[in-house]
Amino acid sequence: MKKESLKIPIAPSVLKNLRESSGFAFEEIAKKLNISDVDKIRQAEEIKSTFTLNQIKKLADIYHRPLAAFFSDTAPEALQALPDYRLNRNKKLSPEVYLAQRRAYFLSGKIEELGNKKSLIPAFPDHYNANELADEFRKYLSCEQLKSKRPDELLSYYKNVLEEKLAIAIIEYPLKADDVRAFSISAELSIIVLNEGDKPQIKLFSLFHELCHLLKRKSGICSIEIEQKGHEDIETYCNQFAAEILVPSSDLENELNKISVLGTDSISELSKVYGVSKQVIMIRLRWLNLIGAKQYEEYKQSLEGVVPKGGKFGKRNWDKVFYNRAGNLAIKEVSKSYRKGDISFFEAIDVLKMKSKYAEKFIS
Repeated sequence: MKKESLKIPIAPSVLKNLRESSGFAFEEIAKKLNISDVDKIRQAEEIKSTFTLNQIKKLADIYHRPLAAFFSDTAPEALQALPDYRLNRNKKLSPEVYLAQRRAYFLSGKIEELGNKKSLIPAFPDHYNANELADEFRKYLSCEQLKSKRPDELLSYYKNVLEEKLAIAIIEYPLKADDVRAFSISAELSIIVLNEGDKPQIKLFSLFHELCHLLKRKSGICSIEIEQKGHEDIETYCNQFAAEILVPSSDLENELNKISVLGTDSISELSKVYGVSKQVIMIRLRWLNLIGAKQYEEYKQSLEGVVPKGGKFGKRNWDKVFYNRAGNLAIKEVSKSYRKGDISFFEAIDVLKMKSKYAEKFIS
């Protein structure tokens, strides 16, 4: 006689919260649990239902949650929703974005807790336009503008400068969403999450776009569509700020004076000088009225892969991948706490979310 599996009741509000905060639709969960009737999943979020332990374990794996999360009569505390500034709001956020959001809130809280650390976001007048804010922030940062460097070198340089000066955590995560380049959380310990799959020049622009949100004391989950129009739009404002930081108008004009003919080759050269994508250079020229709309469209059509979105990784440097996923600030604070004996090695691994062989390299 076949032994029946133990059935465990789960509160409907708990099921609903765990699914919604993980970004899954009813149909996706039904498919993953091999349940043909989608209505059974819907009903379980309305009326208290029972599940086998294996089903609960599978849900825990799908949602990346501990088993204990399912055995409560009340729904877990919901994370604060990030303002969605994306152009395509009809497209659902991927589960990876929801997971990255939870990870960011967790890491932010842990860094603050371990080192009693808070972000030092400077305040600027609200009436500044994007270029004025970029100019004043550049003065505040007091860092050298690097030119003719590889985009990955620039990204690493600015990450370090921003983390040291502003005490914000900057991490990378596989967001796996075509229309989400990055997001930021404005908190006691603010954090910026970049899309791991993007190329360095895209991450670089995303970094300063999201930094602008933090300077405005805002959180946001956005796409980097640098051709948006409307000067009152926060996304346009953040894009203009990022462009002015990375390609200052006065410096760009000096570089243009060295060029005899402005064409496809010179656009490519300028992108190498500033470490940004060709589209950023073209839109800079357009915004500064240095080229007309017709010229811009011609340049745009003549260049392939205007906005690189990543590609096949090939052989990956996993040390670098896991370092970037944890972030320099988190690794530094965890290392301090571990060396002082405030946390164990296993607690350090839990915060950094990495295998012990990688943690040993970073915090020992």
